[in-house]
Order: sequence, then structure tokens, then C-alpha cells
Amino acid sequence: MSKKEFFKEDITKLFGGASSILGTLKEEIEEKIKDRVEKVIFKLEIINKNEFLIVKEMAEKARLENEKLHKIVDLLQKKIALISKKEK
Repeated sequence: MSKKEFFKEDITKLFGGASSILGTLKEEIEEKIKDRVEKVIFKLEIINKNEFLIVKEMAEKARLENEKLHKIVDLLQKKIALISKKEK
């Protein structure tokens, strides 16, 4: 092999090694960023979408139950008022 071919081969190996190192570095940086973001989310007590949807559904059920109970209370108040009028 000539010096040119050795040089090309060395450069190719160098670039191959460099790209491998950069790929590993990229993965490590992404992992560190992901960890930091998760820590910030946890610290700020931000909930995920599933938790939000569960709480939203619970709130909707509670609102419907509240409306139902409000109607019952109104009806009972009317009955009490009628009974009170009859007794007078």
C-alpha cells in the first residue's frame, strides 16, 4: 500500500471514531437534558396528561352530582315551605 492509501485509511478510521464519539456524546447530553427536565417538572408539581384527564373527569362527575343535589335541596326547601304554610 502506498502512503496515500494509508493516509486515506487513517483519516477514514479517524472520522469513524469521531462520529462514534459524537453519537455517544449526543446520547449522553440528551439523557442529561431529559433528567433535568423531569426534575424541573417534578419540582414544579406539573402533572401529566393522564393525571389531568382523570382529575377533569372527577371534577365533571362532582359538578353533575352537585347540580343533582342542588335540585334535591331546592325541592326539599319548597316542601318545607308548603308544610310551614299549611301549619299556619
